[in-house]
Amino acid sequence: MQLAMSGLFLEVPEKKSLSKRVVLTERDFEILEFILDMKFVSLEDVFFKFFRIKHGQEEAKNDLWARKRLCQLEQAKFLRSVRSFSESTRYYTATFKAYYALSNSKPGLQVTKPCGGIDQRTFAHDKAVLKSRLHLESIEKVSSWLSDRKLKCSSELTGGLSTVYVPDAIYTTLAGTRVAFEFEIAVKAKSRYQDKIKKYIQLMRSTSAQHKICDRVQFVCAKGSVAKFLVKETRIYGELFEILTVVEFFATKAMV
Repeated sequence: MQLAMSGLFLEVPEKKSLSKRVVLTERDFEILEFILDMKFVSLEDVFFKFFRIKHGQEEAKNDLWARKRLCQLEQAKFLRSVRSFSESTRYYTATFKAYYALSNSKPGLQVTKPCGGIDQRTFAHDKAVLKSRLHLESIEKVSSWLSDRKLKCSSELTGGLSTVYVPDAIYTTLAGTRVAFEFEIAVKAKSRYQDKIKKYIQLMRSTSAQHKICDRVQFVCAKGSVAKFLVKETRIYGELFEILTVVEFFATKAMV
């Protein structure tokens, strides 16, 4: 099978279909919004979030319904299949047809535009943030999630933060706590971490409701050395910061 290169991703040739007409359901709109926010998703991700638990609260035995619906949405041009250069998993990105369908159906919703594919430079990080969101939602720690893509579209959501300081997400817990989420997959200069910590402290201690975008910050670190450094730098601020390794984060089950 010949794969056509398109930007920074491999586009999977579309399957021919006798009919590509699809009537979008409420769940379809939720799936499209999710994909637009997170850039790309796999069948496994969509099944886990949207199809794993059936209406009767029973757990689905397989992913056939999710697989079929994604195929239909792709054939109807709402989704496009792509693959990362680094793995064989098929991922789905949303198209402008999906963007306009969602925007027209939900005029009050802030809809992010399609990202165009998989960016190899940020693929591992984007995938880690996606898995982190699914984990937090699965253990009922999240009532709402603002992705970095949504945050970058509105200065009101970030208290005027410049793009370089925007977190990977801001999620709200069931108790109403707003948490700025940061997934640190690589080692950066210590000065960059220190600078970001100062910015967060300024925002969290702001007396202006507009500028206080979060109540605390959660760092998840792929490198133990980064976690150790952040613990040291944020210790004096008490519960305003939570520093976790990847292992600790995905082992978490207690409510925030």
